[in-house]
Amino acid sequence: MRNYASLITLLVLPALAVAEVENRTLNDGNLILQDVPEIPREIVDGLNRYQNVRYASFQGWTVDSSGIFVTTVFGDVNALHRVDMPLGARRQITFYDEPLSGVAPQPGGRNMLFTRDAGGSEFTQIFMLDPETGDAEMLTDGQSRNGAAVWDRRGSRVAYQSTRRNGASNDIWIMDPDEPDNAAVALESVDGTWWGPAEFSVSGSKLLATNYVAVSDSRIHLVDLDTGAMRVLAGGPENKSVNYPIAFDDDNDGIWLISDQGAEFEHLAWQSNKAGSAPQFITAEIPWNISSAMISHDRRQIAFASNEDGMSRLYLLDTKTRDYRQVEAVPTGLVYDIKFSPDDRRLAMTVNTAQSPSDSYVLDLGMEPLAYGSLTRWTESEVGGLDTTLFSTPELVHYPTFDKDGDVPREIPAWVYKPRGKGPHPVVISIHGGPEGQSRPAFSSTYRMWIDKLGAAVIQPNVRGSTGYGKTYTGLDNGFQREDSVKDIGALLDWIETQPDLDKNRVAVFGGSYG
Repeated sequence: MRNYASLITLLVLPALAVAEVENRTLNDGNLILQDVPEIPREIVDGLNRYQNVRYASFQGWTVDSSGIFVTTVFGDVNALHRVDMPLGARRQITFYDEPLSGVAPQPGGRNMLFTRDAGGSEFTQIFMLDPETGDAEMLTDGQSRNGAAVWDRRGSRVAYQSTRRNGASNDIWIMDPDEPDNAAVALESVDGTWWGPAEFSVSGSKLLATNYVAVSDSRIHLVDLDTGAMRVLAGGPENKSVNYPIAFDDDNDGIWLISDQGAEFEHLAWQSNKAGSAPQFITAEIPWNISSAMISHDRRQIAFASNEDGMSRLYLLDTKTRDYRQVEAVPTGLVYDIKFSPDDRRLAMTVNTAQSPSDSYVLDLGMEPLAYGSLTRWTESEVGGLDTTLFSTPELVHYPTFDKDGDVPREIPAWVYKPRGKGPHPVVISIHGGPEGQSRPAFSSTYRMWIDKLGAAVIQPNVRGSTGYGKTYTGLDNGFQREDSVKDIGALLDWIETQPDLDKNRVAVFGGSYG
């Protein structure tokens, strides 16, 4: 292992001379700067371009399936907008001083729910919004923390998470939005535990609920809303595993879920509601995690995304035959916010790539569950005037580390962004937080700034303990093995030394939280 003394810090901006600094104090409301030279205007203007990148994340469909709702930032916080055609104008609907989240359009109705707090308090409240008028009504008490709102199939009731009962417990409540004062507890949780609703049954008498315990332990429960009875369907203290509910099936005798019970990866599965049933894995041939899934309103198909070495792949599944196929038209990057239109004829999603921030796309669907047509980009977000055609695609590498995986040297996956030119380039190693997290090839204006302004290469290693590479890999840094993830960074320094276009003598490490 190389000598760590050779690791030097790369300064983001050239040092400014301080010998002749005049006495000056600046208070901008966030920082008090004393005797700090004024930053030249041209530097500020140049960096501002990288700090004014927008996005347009898909939030929901209009009730008639003709338009979409997105969130994007104008000013300091995000706002809800409506878009009625591909690359059409965004019509702003909300104008708040605080960001909103948790947007949930009403099935069969024109209203929608969203959550918002005040002043960053994190005591989020649930609001009912009329997107035609922009008027919103707060449905919760204004004092507790609320969120994870889910509509029933008819759009008449809402299940949501709230601490209203005692200020600490994450209970599940049921509310009629027309009579919010009559909201009632459907599931009382133990203090310190996390519970959230997932989906109502077609009759509205049953509810799928998630109990999240840890990154490797989440459980699905079936709640009878008429009697209050509850039983576990997947996971538990004796069967610690990842389990996330997707939906009831069309006959309500089973559920669709994502699970890694007895498996290395998280697979799409179906499981009977009968006691003692085990999941039937559908995507076992995909040796990667299924990151998200959404069922159509008619229950004929499921759209799901896999996380394959950090890159998303989109698939369509026929729920009757359980056959599936990959959607080839999706750009290489990250895919999330997958939702079918109310008429099930189109599928919307948010796509993020190394060359483009998050934007909304729509896929035309065919008459058969596995048939699809063209993918159309509906939004094109501003990128501060930067020329995205010059943005390089990151390279996925696997470098050897200090130990073995069985009989072969263990390799650590990493994404490498390189500037133009032959180098050797200075390097910034960017380590993700968590530790149960993952660096993926997403758009980053910060990385672009380092590449463009510093001529630096950026490396994102997914050291042991990262998610996305199987439960064994995630557990490799547990307990006394925690320092092994630091050794993975040392191995990366050794790998950098072998690369002729990277400068081993100019390396900086960047990170936050666990990183």
